[in-house]
Amino acid sequence: MKELLPALVEHVPVAKTAPAALRERLMASIATPPLRFAPLYGALSELFDLGDEALRALFVRAAAPGSWTAAPVPDAWLLHLEGGPRVAGADNGLVKLRAGARFPQHLHLGSERVLVLDGSYRDEPSGRIYRAGDLHEMAEGSSHTYVAGAERELLLAVSVVRGVDVEGYGTLSPASV
Repeated sequence: MKELLPALVEHVPVAKTAPAALRERLMASIATPPLRFAPLYGALSELFDLGDEALRALFVRAAAPGSWTAAPVPDAWLLHLEGGPRVAGADNGLVKLRAGARFPQHLHLGSERVLVLDGSYRDEPSGRIYRAGDLHEMAEGSSHTYVAGAERELLLAVSVVRGVDVEGYGTLSPASV
């Protein structure tokens, strides 16, 4: 057996580094808005009841700074979207929060489902850290606050039923924002 290993090692091809131009093209292709979150399209499709084409169009729209609306709470921006039939009664969209920003204490007037797309946040009072790809579900009547990670802007996909009552800001619902 000891003699077999050196013989096998001689036949293993030497790994080569990809040419810089190839790496740059690959990185640029996955950084483009329609494909950046493609690995999460299955979860996004479930959250928003939308297909891949609608999700690609959403991220092209999200890449345009003028598509976002300032939220009533500091350091937060919203991009509303119309979900599919299964989530038609919910407020659906994307939420951006500045790195390190705190979203105030709020009470869920209905259920809320949040999929982290980029960045992270610490839920309070649980202390759990949610990162890209994590789904956080809050039941009607639950309340919490959260703090975006300091490393980068937080981007969330959110579906909220009946809105939230935010301490110091009142009730936020699709009709109020």
